[in-house]
Amino acid sequence: MRFGVHLGYQTPNRRDMHPMNVRFLAASAAALTFLFAGAASAAEIGEISADDYYGAKYFETALEHPKIAKQKSRARQIKMVARDIGWNKKKLTKAIDKVDSLAGNATDLAKKAIESGFKGTRVDGRVLDVLINDEEPKHVVVYIRFQGTKSAEVVKDASQIAAVVAKKAPLISTLSISAIHPKAPKTSTKSVWSAKISATSMSRIQEKRIEDYADRLYGRMFEEVKSLPF
Repeated sequence: MRFGVHLGYQTPNRRDMHPMNVRFLAASAAALTFLFAGAASAAEIGEISADDYYGAKYFETALEHPKIAKQKSRARQIKMVARDIGWNKKKLTKAIDKVDSLAGNATDLAKKAIESGFKGTRVDGRVLDVLINDEEPKHVVVYIRFQGTKSAEVVKDASQIAAVVAKKAPLISTLSISAIHPKAPKTSTKSVWSAKISATSMSRIQEKRIEDYADRLYGRMFEEVKSLPF
């Protein structure tokens, strides 16, 4: 028989086993292995913590310093920078590798991830701005402006937004949020409700519990709250 049936594979004939074919198949297998390995090692923005981002950005900035730039090896550069921020080499290397493996700029990816995270939620179509400020990489802030519906629902809306930020972009340290009046034009910057919330507090919000816990529990997690009747 020309073809075998064991496990569904065909038994190669002599022509298939020609040295040229064997080399081609080997090269193809190696290329596929490389591609799959690269895909497996690439990080998603939702895997980048605040520490990861801080470490990677600190290292990026440190490379501009003559003392770091003149080092002959990357390993030596990492060792010096790790010592400077009080980290061990392994932790810094891991942070750098994770951020470097992202398929684009971290803050751009975070913005897109946050925006896409609102689809199908209670605030779908009402989030007007998502702006990320990473001037201080150790404390990245996202500013979000949305259109409210009524004052009784604003804390629920804010809790939903906070939950999405925590899940989709854990590199964010603080959410600064504001709601505009339901009848205000979408370009309005006059808020009827505004507040801030930390990453730690955001991570404690359970989306499925927002309806029950927003007013009596999650609302207390927001700081510097300013509210007008609407």
